[in-house]
Amino acid sequence: MFKTMQLNRLIALALLFVCFIAAALGIQRRQAQEAAIDLSALQNTNRDRLELLELEGQISGGSFGPNSALGIRDRALKLLDEERVKGVLLTVNSPGGTVAVSQELYHALLKLREKKPVVVSMLDTAASGGYYIASAANKIYANAGTLTGSIGVILSSYNVQELLNRVGVQPQTFKTGPYKDILSPNRSVSEAERTLLQNLLSDTYGQFVRDVAQARNLPEDKVRALADGRIYTGTQAKANGLVDEIGTLDDATEALRTLAKNKDLPLVKSRPGFQDLFGGLLSQSSSNLGLGPSKVLEQLFGLFLKGQGLVSQPELPLWQSNFPQPLLLPAPLSE
Repeated sequence: MFKTMQLNRLIALALLFVCFIAAALGIQRRQAQEAAIDLSALQNTNRDRLELLELEGQISGGSFGPNSALGIRDRALKLLDEERVKGVLLTVNSPGGTVAVSQELYHALLKLREKKPVVVSMLDTAASGGYYIASAANKIYANAGTLTGSIGVILSSYNVQELLNRVGVQPQTFKTGPYKDILSPNRSVSEAERTLLQNLLSDTYGQFVRDVAQARNLPEDKVRALADGRIYTGTQAKANGLVDEIGTLDDATEALRTLAKNKDLPLVKSRPGFQDLFGGLLSQSSSNLGLGPSKVLEQLFGLFLKGQGLVSQPELPLWQSNFPQPLLLPAPLSE
């Protein structure tokens, strides 16, 4: 028993070490991008400047670090009161993600643009939730080959009931209401559930369309006509009024300087604090290991508890929903 406990402790320490090594390797791959930042400006925040924010990856409340949607939301709200920052450049490289977190950053950028100019530069992908967020800027730049648009909401699930029947597995569920196990993979969706889910998606879709129309100053009917889930290239998006200009990151930076009425403002990426660095390392580790950040911590903590002999309990009733989040994501591209 003692040897097993010691082994579990060693495994937990080894996994933690692997997490941070994976994070370090991921950070090294980004050094080329970081070299483009004016390092002298990074060390001098007591001057007028433009600030660079970078949204990367899928949008989710479970993501940590300065490049996550919530990390950028927090920084954007702090910039409301930073007089030295005369404008914000946000790069977006995201296929989208969950609805509420996209809305959190969208509304933060709307507040920010009331006090100082905000320009978005779309990189490879700024689709669905990524476009939702970008629409809050004063001006949007996209590369000609950027993939954007995909205005819509998707929710999917699997029904493995027939497979379970073939292997003789009989799921048992105890619930307090008819909809508590909605979208369970163990059974088909009922007609009442199908109607409920479609109404939920339609309501979320309406929020998406109205917010884009408001931020872009476009007629809602026009946005709705474009919002059938299709993906647009940067060139197509400009022709449809979803972006303002076709141009590079440098072009977007110059446009921001023009809006800030100062052609000499340096573009600076703020240094993340300790909490941001830890969150970024955790997110990078989880990405490289194929696990969510919370799962990395959960497994580490679980191994520790097992090593202490503290884990031995049955399944408990859940005071939570197993319902999957509706996503602002494009459908997978066929090859």
